[in-house]
Amino acid sequence: MARTRVQVEVLSDGISALMKEPAIVAEVDRAAQRIAGIAGDEFSAKPAQVVGDRPMALVVPDGDEGRYLEATEKTLSKAVTACRS
Repeated sequence: MARTRVQVEVLSDGISALMKEPAIVAEVDRAAQRIAGIAGDEFSAKPAQVVGDRPMALVVPDGDEGRYLEATEKTLSKAVTACRS
């Protein structure tokens, strides 16, 4: 069987513009909300925003109990892993 070589050129400006689209930012926000929901009441999602050339959202513990749950049971880490599948 013959091998075919394929070369892909990524246009950085195009990808950068795409990552700033409202639909992409909204999807990042929805993902953060899903993670926070799985993590539980001790965690909340901060709204997605564009930072540099990409959207970013945070899921953070709301207080000491959330920090304790992440430190001892990896609650937030497990929620992130669950949303990857």
